[in-house]
Amino acid sequence: AHASLSIVFSARLKSLDEAHPLAKGTLPPRQPTYHQLIKRKYQAPTESSFRTRLRRTNELLAPCPRPALMQKCFGKGQDTPLQTAPKEESAEAFLQCVETVDPTTWIVYSDGSLSSEGAASYGFAIHQKDLSICDGSGRLGSAEVFDAEATGALEGLKAALNLPGSAARDIVVCLDNLAAATCLRGTPSDSSQAVFVEFQALAASHGATQVRWIPGHTDIPGNEQADKLAKAASSLPEPEGAQPTLAYLRKVA
Repeated sequence: AHASLSIVFSARLKSLDEAHPLAKGTLPPRQPTYHQLIKRKYQAPTESSFRTRLRRTNELLAPCPRPALMQKCFGKGQDTPLQTAPKEESAEAFLQCVETVDPTTWIVYSDGSLSSEGAASYGFAIHQKDLSICDGSGRLGSAEVFDAEATGALEGLKAALNLPGSAARDIVVCLDNLAAATCLRGTPSDSSQAVFVEFQALAASHGATQVRWIPGHTDIPGNEQADKLAKAASSLPEPEGAQPTLAYLRKVA
């Protein structure tokens, strides 16, 4: 029981902002610097190299990107609820919307997947009306579906912005994960925080990017395409040097 609580606390430590006193306490001691003209016994004592209980607890789990304390910085004009009806009604309303949308609008469908072996991956497909004009997929390191959903949305938006003429297009990013969609247009989650922050910066810079939730597995062609791409990407090799996400560490804790 004690070991289990220690691992849970280790995950908690990794969720703290770097300025938090406990987070600072997990850092290794600084290397001593000595002035050559002054005898060492007269110089200020250096930090102990002893691995404190706090440091040892922090090391129970692998390092992950440490989130920062943030204020809401995105979402102006996007404060309407993401889901206002049951899945079937939402799917029907979305398909009707696609039929009437401006033909120059690009719709980015993105999805995340977690295989039975624990491989997290994502896929995206960019559509203009009913035509798929670009797609892509990729694999993450140790992560959860939530992280894969966020990464898929970011990579899909990046791909759309790299297409010729993107500056003059409206872009709608559609995903079926309500939690990830909420963080994309609101306060970033502490897991995959950098992904959400980058997405919001790109969306704000473009100036005509919206985030929309759509129901999954309701025969929306773009969503089905992104889902297949995400699942297929689970067979790709894990990215070299990828750190686990905070959501993953919380799960294993």
